[in-house]
Amino acid sequence: MAQLPQNKRGYIRGVKGAVVTRINADGTPDGGATPYGIKTTQKISVETEVVAGESADLRGGDKLLAHVKDPDTVVGVNLTLNDARFDAHAIEVLGGGTLIEVTEGSDTRVVGWEAPTIEAQQTPPHFQLEVYATSHDSRGGVEGYVRYTFYYCRAVFGGETLEDRQWVVPEIKITCLENPSTSAGLYKKEFVDSLPAELS
Repeated sequence: MAQLPQNKRGYIRGVKGAVVTRINADGTPDGGATPYGIKTTQKISVETEVVAGESADLRGGDKLLAHVKDPDTVVGVNLTLNDARFDAHAIEVLGGGTLIEVTEGSDTRVVGWEAPTIEAQQTPPHFQLEVYATSHDSRGGVEGYVRYTFYYCRAVFGGETLEDRQWVVPEIKITCLENPSTSAGLYKKEFVDSLPAELS
């Protein structure tokens, strides 16, 4: 069978942002969820979690007679998201907790975020995460975008460093697993022609 050509070159550079959509704990869609775009993402590191296959050696006569090894298995993906700003909405939709709001007259504004309690952390929010990066052709022109879709995620606020004359960059730690309500793998990468409205 002939190999099909890829529709774009796929030279990927940078990160345009991420879109978070809450889902139910069982992996099914949450009909009332509103996608939230994180437009100031600096970096998203992707690292697979691999369970090493067991191995066994058979020895006899003071030498190795046979060796077998089960295949290694990717069981999850760990992401580290660095945001260039303190985005209270993003931290809340990813890791839970409470938005701190103030009301002045008819105007209500978000002024902060409070971390979830230990009890609340036992039932963390689950979400689907889409990450977008720019795809370039061989001459450096923009040919579209690559969308990474992670189907079943949960997150914790990873921390931040406050340092003299340095920008503070909040960090979110995200764990991605197979969605128990579908037969899909851990995640997928695909070319798309445009960014979603949440990142426009």
